[in-house]
Amino acid sequence: MPVTIKDIAKKCGVSEGTVDRALNGRCGIRQETKELILKTAEEMNYQSNHLASCLAKGKTMNIGVICAHLTNTFFSQLIEEIEKMAYANGYYITLVLTHNSVEKELEGIKYLAKRQVDGIIVFPIGYGEDYEKEILSYKIPIVTIYNKISEKFDHVDVDCHRIMRNAVSFIVSKGYKRVAYLDPGYDRPDDGRNRYSLNQRRFGYIDGMKDERLGEPVLFAKLEPDEIIEFINESEDKPAILCPFDNVAIRLINALKDRGIKTPEDVGIMGFDNIPMLEWVTPRIYSVDCGIKELGRKAFNVLLRKIEGEENVGDCIAAYRFTEGESL
Repeated sequence: MPVTIKDIAKKCGVSEGTVDRALNGRCGIRQETKELILKTAEEMNYQSNHLASCLAKGKTMNIGVICAHLTNTFFSQLIEEIEKMAYANGYYITLVLTHNSVEKELEGIKYLAKRQVDGIIVFPIGYGEDYEKEILSYKIPIVTIYNKISEKFDHVDVDCHRIMRNAVSFIVSKGYKRVAYLDPGYDRPDDGRNRYSLNQRRFGYIDGMKDERLGEPVLFAKLEPDEIIEFINESEDKPAILCPFDNVAIRLINALKDRGIKTPEDVGIMGFDNIPMLEWVTPRIYSVDCGIKELGRKAFNVLLRKIEGEENVGDCIAAYRFTEGESL
């Protein structure tokens, strides 16, 4: 049978209330009595009733994290930083992967809410009035990261629109007069999935083209090497291609290389996320460093403020920088 507070009280010759105060660090107890109780509890291998403790505190000291998948190192690094922050503050995380399913995302939020986690950080792929209505009904602190749902939820991210707008200017500063954008699948029909972050990156590119007076935007919805090579060769001015992810930039460099097109000799390429893999990619790709650790810290801290009762914390925008490379 598990050891109880009553057992410890009997062995120490004190009341159960005194044992409770000692085990929970409360005042109103002599130091020598407290030390005796703690030593006795350790010797008897006492295990506290976590559920009872949670009920007393009104917290489970657990937060939920919902993400589509971990194949993108940007997501996995973020979750690792959130877990570090949670642990440092006495929390554990419960991770739910949705595999790009809005239905699984809603199921995950419901699952976590029923288990009374103190709050949830969501990398949302769902959006819309019905989606919002359902998750708001659980009345649990929620912070979104990466994709934004609406103004009803506090959001943490970098300003993707401003970054891509400035990225076009950055590329122009390297001497380029033509800039295209490769965003595979941006033209696919609306399937109910949230593409807020990707849309902001594309819109930022388009506005950057206007800022620099570079003419009509050139958008590629597929990584079709022949089509891209035709664009590269249609003018003597060497072009650059901006990508919404480093993974896309890596695939593009390799696809062009297989057809004899070199980077940066024939075309400049820039990515986004500054994933660790870039250290082993030749040429080293210019990218956008989103400060993943800072994003993770901010996401947890915003959620913690909401858990502690603060309302309308507001969106939190993290800093970014353009990394140096050899691809422009």
